[in-house]
Amino acid sequence: MLRVTDAAKKAPAAKDWEPEIRRYAGDPAAFLAVTSVRDYATLGLRQEGDTAVELDVTAVELEASEGPTVRITGCYDAASTRVVKVETGEVVPPGTPPRYVWDITVTQYEAEPNSPWLVSVLDPLTTRPC
Repeated sequence: MLRVTDAAKKAPAAKDWEPEIRRYAGDPAAFLAVTSVRDYATLGLRQEGDTAVELDVTAVELEASEGPTVRITGCYDAASTRVVKVETGEVVPPGTPPRYVWDITVTQYEAEPNSPWLVSVLDPLTTRPC
């Protein structure tokens, strides 16, 4: 999912990124990612560089009520990226620290064809550096 959202933010107006994002994410994470990319396009912004994330599985719940889930804590690292205005190339100051903790939930959507595992929750904990 991170690779797709990075690609989408590099060229947010190039196409409708929602179908590709939804290959890797379910709601509410998919909705938030799609909205973010559309906001970039509307505001005339694009991302340069790639983000990175280091992940640790913190829990596996195969009998969870919402379906089998895996909970992950990650360190989101955007230090090698920057957001720029498409028309001018002007760098937009970041709104969050370059490195912070992400709490992530991946859920198996058993009712969907092939029962995909999709990112369902991305909770950025921007006040918790990593």
